[in-house]
Amino acid sequence: MDKSLVTTNKNVKVALSKSKSLLNITNKILEKQENEWLDFLLDWADNYIIQEDTNFPKNKEELLNVKHISLRWNRLKYLPKEFYKLTQIEILELNNNALESLTSEISNLKKLKQLNLNINSLRILPKEIINLKSLEVLNIKNNKYLELDSEQINWLIELKNNGCNVIYDKYKINLGK
Repeated sequence: MDKSLVTTNKNVKVALSKSKSLLNITNKILEKQENEWLDFLLDWADNYIIQEDTNFPKNKEELLNVKHISLRWNRLKYLPKEFYKLTQIEILELNNNALESLTSEISNLKKLKQLNLNINSLRILPKEIINLKSLEVLNIKNNKYLELDSEQINWLIELKNNGCNVIYDKYKINLGK
């Protein structure tokens, strides 16, 4: 057998081994980064959730699988962007807070069926709310600063026409019959 072929074969094996090792290290780094948002969200909950009777998950596994979150009466002004990575949520109760807005990432919550935003300080709704195709109930009542333009009203009409029960202040907003 040709010695140059044996040497080349050994070099290839060494290079492949080093590549595999480097790939494993890279995957471990990426995995750690992917889970950092869970740690952030647990810390956020510890710092901002003041009501004891909320059902916010206490660990990463619960966070990844949670279907119902109630954060009522917590004086929350915002939800961190990491919150919108909880893609298994079906029921989200955010009523009686001080939320001023929701971000476009709300569209990540594709399984969301019920969204209660009653009694907050919302000023606008994100356009992405119309991408919540599973939404059955949307409560935006009693948001004294909420001023919807005709485009936003059309989003709500579209949700309503798709079978979503939109609960709103009828004296402020007209969605038709």
